[in-house]
Amino acid sequence: MKTTSKEGPHEAKHIIIRDFTNMIEHLPDNDQTATIQKLVRYLQGLLRIKQVIPPVVEIMTLIKKAKPTLHSATRRTVSTTSNLYMLFQVDMDPVLAEERMRDYIK
Repeated sequence: MKTTSKEGPHEAKHIIIRDFTNMIEHLPDNDQTATIQKLVRYLQGLLRIKQVIPPVVEIMTLIKKAKPTLHSATRRTVSTTSNLYMLFQVDMDPVLAEERMRDYIK
């Protein structure tokens, strides 16, 4: 996540979507430790964004759809006391999530 306080909310939204798209395209769908760590670092960065409220539920839904093995493996490694634990409990319709992601950058 490369957002700074100089960017406006609209630009921050574009950066969030661009980073998510880039991450989802380049991460393999496997349960290797290095891949899980990359996803965890991405999600932690997502939670640190302050300029706008990121579409976390939509992002988690699309990760679950696009990378089911990685999602499941990461969910198993996150402890119940982790700030990421709740992210793996959310779910929504993937079609609606895609629609909302498109609307998010309008």
